[in-house]
Order: sequence, then C-alpha cells, then structure tokens
Amino acid sequence: MSSTGSAPTRSRALTRERLVASATSLFAGHGLHHVTSHEIARGAGVAAGTFYLHFKDKHELFREIVFEALAGLKERLQKATASATDPREAVRRRSAELLSFAEERCDLVRILFGRNREAAALGADVLDDLIRWLEADLRLRAGTLPARLEPLVAAHALVGMWARVLTWWVDAPRRAPRETVLESLIQLQLSGVIDGP
Repeated sequence: MSSTGSAPTRSRALTRERLVASATSLFAGHGLHHVTSHEIARGAGVAAGTFYLHFKDKHELFREIVFEALAGLKERLQKATASATDPREAVRRRSAELLSFAEERCDLVRILFGRNREAAALGADVLDDLIRWLEADLRLRAGTLPARLEPLVAAHALVGMWARVLTWWVDAPRRAPRETVLESLIQLQLSGVIDGP
C-alpha cells in the first residue's frame, strides 16, 4: 500500500524536476524576463496550469534554482578543500572544483554570475552569500594565512574574480584552455600578478 501511496508523490516530484530543468535551460539562455511560465511548462511537457501547482510564479522558481545551485556549489567547494591542510593545496583544489562546476553546469554559472540585469538584485544576494561563506572559511584557516590578510576583503576579491572569470570562460571556453584558466586562477590567488616577495 505504501508503494501505491507514494506514486503521486513521485509523479509530483518528477514534474517539479522537469519544470526546474526546463527553467534552468531557458533562464540560462534568455534571462529571467525573456522567459514565461508557459514556455517553462511547455519545455517540461506539462500544461501551463501545472506550473502554478508547483510555483507561485517564475520569480519564485528562479530564486529556487539560484539558491539550490549556490548551495550545491558551496558544498562542492567545501568537500574539495575539507582535507587540505596546506592553504596552497586548498587554493588548487577549490580552483579545480570551480572549473569543474563551470564545465558541468555552465547554465548555472550563467544564472548565478551572468550579466542578467533583470536578476541583478538576486545576483547581489548570491555574491554576498558566497562572500560570507568564503570569509568564514578563511577565518577558520586564519593561522595558515598571511597575517595582514583581512578575510572579508579577500573574500570580496576572490568571489569577484571567480564570478567574472567563470562567466567569461563559459561564454566562450575556446578563449583559453581549462589548464590555462586553472593555473591563472591559482597563480592570482597564491601570488597575485607579480612573481617574488
């Protein structure tokens, strides 16, 4: 009896997943304001009314996509650096994971960090959330970082760099090979643009 009782729940969850997948693709390609709830429903293979059984409007769905993507990215970055005892190794692992995320989910990178002016306020929330997370991580590693490094300033600088570089790269990955982007991110984080002390 429990298996038949859960069939509607599974069906509802699958419909929701299809709506999220459709919206993610459409938002990444066209931006928030150039996509309608009807287009999202059509892309998911459901009626327009079904959309409203799951979401109040496209803005609610957009927020859900953005913050689930952000949570997933932070989890991946945390896992990548959890066992790193050397800050240089943590930078390498974090940078490699950022690029892997960008390669696997360029649609989410465009949504999270893109130049979608319609979603600018939400984009600021995303960046602020990522900055707070990174600042906390840097404060935990305070004993291994340069004494004059202020974690909040560093978090702002790093997140700004990540957002711009990842967006630039996913828009045209042929601009630079993955390894070149990775090594540049690592170099900038470890030594800046000048070699030496």
